[in-house]
Amino acid sequence: MNRRKLNCLHSIAFALLLVGSLFSVSCASSKKPASKQTNEIVLDVRKTGAKGDGITDDTRSFQNAIDSVASSGGGTVFVPGGKYFIDGDVSVKLKSHVTLRFADSTAQLIAKPTRSQRFYILMVLNATDVNIIDGKIIGDRKEHLDTTGEWGMGIAVYGSKNVTIDGTKIYNCWGDGIVIGAKGGAPFYAPNPSINVTVKNVTSDNNRRQAITIGKANGVLIDSCILTNTHGTKPMAGIDIEPDKDTAQNITIQNCLLAYNKGNGIEIYVNRFSAVKNVVAKNNFIHHNAYGGYLIRAENVEFNHNRIVQNKYMPLIKAVGLVNCTLTPNTSE
Repeated sequence: MNRRKLNCLHSIAFALLLVGSLFSVSCASSKKPASKQTNEIVLDVRKTGAKGDGITDDTRSFQNAIDSVASSGGGTVFVPGGKYFIDGDVSVKLKSHVTLRFADSTAQLIAKPTRSQRFYILMVLNATDVNIIDGKIIGDRKEHLDTTGEWGMGIAVYGSKNVTIDGTKIYNCWGDGIVIGAKGGAPFYAPNPSINVTVKNVTSDNNRRQAITIGKANGVLIDSCILTNTHGTKPMAGIDIEPDKDTAQNITIQNCLLAYNKGNGIEIYVNRFSAVKNVVAKNNFIHHNAYGGYLIRAENVEFNHNRIVQNKYMPLIKAVGLVNCTLTPNTSE
């Protein structure tokens, strides 16, 4: 090969190498630097003194763990297996950006017997980005020290945003298994609606007043839950949407079992001071309640594609004063 052709080939090779190098530099400079992953705080409640022996009052130890994680910017409080006595008159108060994660259902919160009419085992109050994962909560309905009141709650979510309760089992509460909404009275004041609350894979069984109550709220998903055997004090429903003098809206109830409640399977009750609108109830199995559905003066409700069988009263859905609602198709087979 002559010198002129060789020099030409060298020039082409150098040019290609230069272009390739520039392309590589350009691509490298366009990539964002890898973000540093911070290690999330995980604090075991036993590190703050919880015993889980079914004898010791562990309320303060739980609160210390939650407060410590919250003060560090958030993270997880881990609850290993054990029986943790909780004073519902004091309550364990969840804080923003905290996850309360139980090992499994062997990690149990057990309410200390009280004579109070109103108390809460777990409280989410004016908080954001809170998770309660797994675990078991056992109320004091069998050991309660009085016969009055109906507000001994397993989990209360008041005035809070972006809350998830997933996989928790709640039994034997003096009032409701779960209540979601706002709170106007002392000592817990939360006047704003609860927003974006998810309850999934939850069992709420054998509570006195409600399996789940929804009050002043905007955006609630109840998914794949077992809501059963409510009895003791009215309304005794599987789910009761009843916002008193406020509004409950944008609520979906799907894939749930609502059965053997002495009250209604799904109840919506609106008085002249309140409103319930934009509710979807679909793909639920509703049986052995009073009415399958009991809907009074709600707006924009889709109550369909449910299996509604063997409830005490007919029709399948009792409806009064509804506006723009669709109640078919459902099956009674």
